[in-house]
Amino acid sequence: MLLKAENGYNTFYKDKNADFKILLMTDLHIGCGIISKYSDKKAEAAMLATAKKADADLIILNGDLTYPIAFLSGSTNNKKQAERVSSIMDKIGKPWALVFGNHDEEKHSQYDKHTLAEIYMKNKNCLFQKGPDDIDGVGNYIINIKNADGKFNTALVMLDSNQYLKRGYLSGFDHVHDNQIEWYKDQIKKLSVENGRLVPSLMFFHIPVKEFADAWRKLYLGEVGTDENGDKEIIYHFGFVNEKDNYFGHPVELKTHLFDDVLALGSTKGIFMGHDHLNTLSLTYKGVRLTYPMSIDYIAYIGIAKKKTQRGGTLITIDDSGKFEIKHLPLWERDI
Repeated sequence: MLLKAENGYNTFYKDKNADFKILLMTDLHIGCGIISKYSDKKAEAAMLATAKKADADLIILNGDLTYPIAFLSGSTNNKKQAERVSSIMDKIGKPWALVFGNHDEEKHSQYDKHTLAEIYMKNKNCLFQKGPDDIDGVGNYIINIKNADGKFNTALVMLDSNQYLKRGYLSGFDHVHDNQIEWYKDQIKKLSVENGRLVPSLMFFHIPVKEFADAWRKLYLGEVGTDENGDKEIIYHFGFVNEKDNYFGHPVELKTHLFDDVLALGSTKGIFMGHDHLNTLSLTYKGVRLTYPMSIDYIAYIGIAKKKTQRGGTLITIDDSGKFEIKHLPLWERDI
């Protein structure tokens, strides 16, 4: 496998006839405070064990790497927390990337996402990019995968799903903004022109889209219809919705057209989200695979340190044709 900077993108050239493997880990919630001392050790051990099990070519951390909430972690120093995350990734020693979650920068945290970004970008193995200055969010960027012969395989679209509608948790969750969506569409069109065809892509961000919840509720109630070709509108693959009352932490008041634009563009066939630590669901809705990776968190939910069925990582394997497969990698206590 070869990794190089190419036309402004970090680009992997996969080994011939070998799958490209991506490990997703989400919701680390590293606190670096007196309250989180135990959970930080457990989270680090879980990350190391999951990475060893996956032996992936690329690791993507899907948001909420840090946890600068004083009364829950014991610290608001998200710079120190980001440095701890970076040091853990050094121990793993693989190329890695990230998207920010809603907790990485909080109202009372000491540092903003730009400061955290600088810390991550100093790590020799980190592929994070801040992205354009003229659109919202920090960390809108693309990593490309090509086959050994140079043929374009897949674009990995990383987006910042932002934080809250205003400044605090009670204002409700935010999501990917319109100017970010337009940037995504422009990037895919640009890559498609360069490669003479619509390029396949996968998308990664933290806060889930409402359509994920809509699909689950239809499936749950047995209201699965068919599309114009007679195919099922929803296909269940694996996983559970273990949040209380079938909860999905999507924006409630915010209207976003991201999913509609994904359908209209036709490039993105898989979207990976985080945020809801107990949900591990993976289903296909209107031809797009929607997946919650397994989470790492040992502190953010009451009693979550004792829960096990949601903890671990999620592996994506991509073959030469761009076809991808997804499977969870559960982490049992004996693995740590």
